[in-house]
Amino acid sequence: MSALYRLRSRPNADPPPAVSGRSAVSSPGLAVTAARIRARWRERLVASALVNHLIGLGLMARAMVRRHPVEARLTDLVVACRRVSAPPLRRILARQLRPWSEGAGAQVWRQLQLGWTRYSRELETRKLTTSLLLKGPGPDGEKGVLYSSFEYNWLRLLAHHDARRFLADYFLVGASSWSPPDYGVMLSFAGVSRDPVFLGVSNAVDMAAYGIVGSAVRPLPLMACDWINPEFYAPKDRHARDVDILMVANFSPFKRHVLLFRALRRMRRDLRVALIGIRAPDRGEKELRAEARQLGAYQDLEILNNVPIETVTDYQCRAKISLILTLREGSCVAVTESMFADTPVGMMRNAHIGGKAHINPETGMLLSEARLDRQLSRFLEASASYHPREWALKHITCHHASRMLNDTLRGYSREAGYPWTRDITPLCWRYVPSYVDPADQDRIAPELERLRERYGIELEKFQYRPRP
Repeated sequence: MSALYRLRSRPNADPPPAVSGRSAVSSPGLAVTAARIRARWRERLVASALVNHLIGLGLMARAMVRRHPVEARLTDLVVACRRVSAPPLRRILARQLRPWSEGAGAQVWRQLQLGWTRYSRELETRKLTTSLLLKGPGPDGEKGVLYSSFEYNWLRLLAHHDARRFLADYFLVGASSWSPPDYGVMLSFAGVSRDPVFLGVSNAVDMAAYGIVGSAVRPLPLMACDWINPEFYAPKDRHARDVDILMVANFSPFKRHVLLFRALRRMRRDLRVALIGIRAPDRGEKELRAEARQLGAYQDLEILNNVPIETVTDYQCRAKISLILTLREGSCVAVTESMFADTPVGMMRNAHIGGKAHINPETGMLLSEARLDRQLSRFLEASASYHPREWALKHITCHHASRMLNDTLRGYSREAGYPWTRDITPLCWRYVPSYVDPADQDRIAPELERLRERYGIELEKFQYRPRP
C-alpha cells in the first residue's frame, strides 16, 4: 500500500544546517556524504535477493538443528519464509511447518502469540479499523463477509474476540500490507475455522508463496492498489497541468527522495515539483528542503505534509508525471491513483512493488538510477503520449476487483456446501475501504449492529463520501 497511507519510517540523522552559496550547497560535508553512502549500501543489501537467500538458508539450517525452544525454532522458520524464494526451499519450509499448521499443533501460534510483538501497540485496542462489512449472514448457513485491511486487525480478532465463533458465520477477507507476507500472522489462523481466510496479496509474485501456510489461507490475485474508484478523479487537460513532477510518498529515507533531488540538479530550473507525504521521525519539510539544497536541486519545491485525500487527488489530476522511487514496499496505492488521474507513473526498474505490474507503454515508464535526469526529461516531454486512465478503466477498477472477490467467494461457498443468495456490497479504497455507493452505509447498518451485539466486534466508522 502507499506509504502515504501507512507510515513505516526509519530514524534518520538530522542533516547539517542549510548554507548559502552554490559552491557550499553543492558540496555537503564528508560526514554527511559518508552517511549517505552507508545508507545507500545498507538499502541495497536489504533489497539484495542473494543476501536474503543466504540469510534464509542460515535460518532454515538453525531451525533444523535447534528443536527447542519451539518458539525460537518456529520464528526462524517463518522469517526464513520471507527470505527465500526458490520453490524447492519453500516446499521444505512447508514440510517443516506442517506439524504446526494442521491439527492440534496449530494452536501454538495463538498460545505463544508468535509474531505478534511487532503489532503490540495496535493490539491495545479491540475496535477494528480500515474494515468494512460487505455482507451479513443469511439463513441455512449462508456466511457473511468482513473485509479487513492490515495484519493487526486480524490479530485483534484473535486477541480480543471469539474468532472461532465469528469465522463460523463470516468469511474474513484481508489485504496483506507486506511483500513477502507476514507468515506468522497468517499461521495464527491455522485450525480456527474449516474455511480459509481470503487474503489479497501485495505483489502478484507472492501468490504461490502463500501455500507455505497450508489451508489456513487462500490468496487472492487482488492488491490494495486494485480497489481505486475512477469516479473520484477528474483529470485536467494536458495543457492545463501546472505540476511537472509529483511524488506521493511519506518522508522516510527509504522513499528515496534523494534520487529525485540528484536528478533535479541537472534538469530545468523552471520545473514545478510537488512532494506530498507524512513526516517521519526527524524528517519533515525542513529536512527535505535542506537535503534538496545540499544536492543542488534549485527548482520550485512544493512540500505538503499530511493533507486531506482530496488535496492529494487534486495534485494527481494536475501533474504531468508521478514518481515512486522506492525499492521495496507493498502494492503502493499511489501508483493506480495516479493512473486514474491520467498521470503516467515512473517507477524503478528493479523495484519490488506490486503496482509495478501495472506499468506498461500505456501507463508509465520504468527507470534506472544511472542518468535519471535524462530519463525524467524524456518522460516529461512524452507525458502527453501516455493513456494511463484509459488502460486502468479497462483492467483495474474497484468494480473489477469487487466482481472478482464476489465470484471467488460465491464459487467457494458452493464448493463447500454453503448457500449463496446475496452478493457482497461493492467496495473501493479511498484512504480507507469504503462503499462504492455511500447509500450502502445506511442499508448495512443493521448488520453492523448485529456484528457488535452478537460477536462484540465494532468497526471504526471512517468512510469518505464523494463530494457533490
